[in-house]
Parts: sequence; C-alpha cells; structure tokens
Amino acid sequence: MFAAVLGLTMVLGGCKADRQQAVSGPVSADVTPSSAPAATASPTPFVVVSPTQAVAPSPTPVATATPSPVAAIADAVKRDPAIARDAAVEKVIISSIDPTWAYAGTSAPSAGGAQVVLHQTGGAWKVVSLGSSEVGCGDGVPAAVMAEFGLECPS
Repeated sequence: MFAAVLGLTMVLGGCKADRQQAVSGPVSADVTPSSAPAATASPTPFVVVSPTQAVAPSPTPVATATPSPVAAIADAVKRDPAIARDAAVEKVIISSIDPTWAYAGTSAPSAGGAQVVLHQTGGAWKVVSLGSSEVGCGDGVPAAVMAEFGLECPS
C-alpha cells in the first residue's frame, strides 16, 4: 500500500497543500511496519474514471487445447484399470500403416513391464490388448500393424 501511495505522490509531483514540488532523481524510502493506517481519506479525488465502451465478444470461436495424440494415448493407458497404478508409459508408437492403432510400452515397480495395443474409435483411444506376451493376438489387430509394432502371435 505504501508503494502505491508513494507512486501516486510522485505522479502528482509531490503535492503539498496548494504548493507543488518537483521530484527528480531516484527516490527511495525506508519502510518500517506501522500500526497506523496506510492511507487516509481525502476530499480531493485522486482518480477520475472515464466511461469506456463495452467490448463485444468475438464472433471467432476460441480454440481449446487438445492433448497431443501421444498424450491422449498415455492417458488412455493410465486410466485402464488393468494397468498398475505406478506404471509409467515409456514408449508410444502410432502406426504409420493405420494411424487409428497405437502401441505403448509401460513399466511399473510393482508389476514390471507391459505392452499395450490401443485403437482409436469415435475420437477416443481405447486399450484393446495388454500384457507381457501374446499382446494383440486374437484381438482384431491387423497383421501388418502387429508386425510394425514387433508383436508376434504363436502359430
């Protein structure tokens, strides 16, 4: 509050009653806590408020931030109840063959590593298969996508 009063005094040129005193050079002040009020009421208004026009909302919609595909995939993995709570997503691959398929590699101190295959449907990523072996096998993952992720199923 003291800084605001000091700043206002400097802006007004150091007004004292009906005299004005110019302030030049650097201004400093020692400030010690006081139990006295920081400001007093004055019959002279210090601030004059001028009317301004209201601002109309823009007709252009504001874009909302959407998570990156990698972040959305990591979130889908972490939300899956079968994934350990302490799991960290260490690797994400989005298929170049069909970008609606993704692979995630996780590790967790409590459960070890896991592989996860996800499919994007309706704009959301969903876990299709997870585990440490035979991930994606018999779960409708296209063979070319399985090969791209380095996943194999027993014959």
